[in-house]
Amino acid sequence: MAKRQKPVNLALQGGGAHGAFTWGVLDYLLEDGRLRIAGVSGTSAGAMNAVALADGYTRAGPDGARAAL
Repeated sequence: MAKRQKPVNLALQGGGAHGAFTWGVLDYLLEDGRLRIAGVSGTSAGAMNAVALADGYTRAGPDGARAAL
């Protein structure tokens, strides 16, 4: 049976160390595969993570997003 993914929209917070923490959370979520990231936004460090995530996801799906992060 195929795994059913729940679509989510993410808002990523800013602030130096939060960016590194967010990167780890995103990496886990992408690896886990239970969620489909339908939209993403962010501020400061969160915006940088959001851009990397969106670009990688657009180019090569979840694996591309993990590589871009």
